[in-house]
Amino acid sequence: MPARTSPLMLTGIVKREGDQYAALCLELDVASCGQTLEEAVAALQDAVETYLEYMRDTGREEGILRPVPIEALREFLTEAYEGEPAKPRTFEALPLEYARAA
Repeated sequence: MPARTSPLMLTGIVKREGDQYAALCLELDVASCGQTLEEAVAALQDAVETYLEYMRDTGREEGILRPVPIEALREFLTEAYEGEPAKPRTFEALPLEYARAA
């Protein structure tokens, strides 16, 4: 029986952006979107899984965690209006969990 590893606890944040939702995983700098909140979260989970599998399959497990750069996070969390300073946006933070057998 394969050894089990602890789940990797990740943070996903989701915001409404026009007529869709954008989702971002803070610890991996992986993003996705969807027409609904549920679609955005599911797409982010798929993107995270694909990224983690790729990193594992290419022997890059040591470099898996790559947090979102602060400027990219600031851009995600604020909305700039032409000629005005950036304004805070509302968003929802959701825990993401990924576990795999070693």
